[in-house]
Amino acid sequence: MLGVAGPVPFDSIGPESDVVEVLPRGAEPGTRAADRRAVNGPVGRMDAVRLLSDAVVVLPGGIDVLADLLTLLTEQALGLSDKPCGVLDPTGLLDPMAEQLDALVRAGLPAARLLRAGNPADLLDQLAAWRPTGGGDVRAEVAWLRISDSNLALLPTPAGLRLPGGPRRSGERGAVALSRVIAEFGLLQGGSVPLRPERLHPVAALMVPDTDGGWRRVSCYRADGPQPVVPGAVSHPLGETAACEPAAAALQDLLRRGRIP
Repeated sequence: MLGVAGPVPFDSIGPESDVVEVLPRGAEPGTRAADRRAVNGPVGRMDAVRLLSDAVVVLPGGIDVLADLLTLLTEQALGLSDKPCGVLDPTGLLDPMAEQLDALVRAGLPAARLLRAGNPADLLDQLAAWRPTGGGDVRAEVAWLRISDSNLALLPTPAGLRLPGGPRRSGERGAVALSRVIAEFGLLQGGSVPLRPERLHPVAALMVPDTDGGWRRVSCYRADGPQPVVPGAVSHPLGETAACEPAAAALQDLLRRGRIP
């Protein structure tokens, strides 16, 4: 899922995308997205965009958009962000900023590389090639956040307790992927209400280390309505992460800090 800072024509968003519009409270919707999240002001909006997306693309805009870009780059430079940030800049509006960032790097001062391109295809290639530590393969996954009575449904595995879910196919929308994975792997008890894509809503996109030195990009979803039973799952108290694999532990940390409502 791609977070975008700046005006986006809804018709330009592909059908394989999970579209969520994040708006400051009282603002007019700018798209026809069915999934809208109201937040408290621009800072809350940027926090939500970071949480929900695998990467952030900044489009040309005014000083508010520039402030968002500088915040994202600062987090990268300080090691506080594990997601790439790029700029779609077909007119070279941000040439001076790119030159200044290069000057900071040459001077040995904290800075982050500015991923920038004039067309979307080139920028997406740069974002896909970005890694938190500069290397390692990335495996895309989807996972289901199922909470009942302050307990999280997790599946026991040799690597630790994990969220129900599995691999995501290339180009597959996350909600569709999770519905497919749950059905294919028989992760619902017989008679349970199926997890259809329209019932699923994104809550977080995580980048966690893999056991082979690469990375796992895990898109996490909640389900509306009745919560199906997961065969073999254990009811795990929220916040007890010692027995959990990295994605399940990271998601619980977000829940503990109130980042996921």
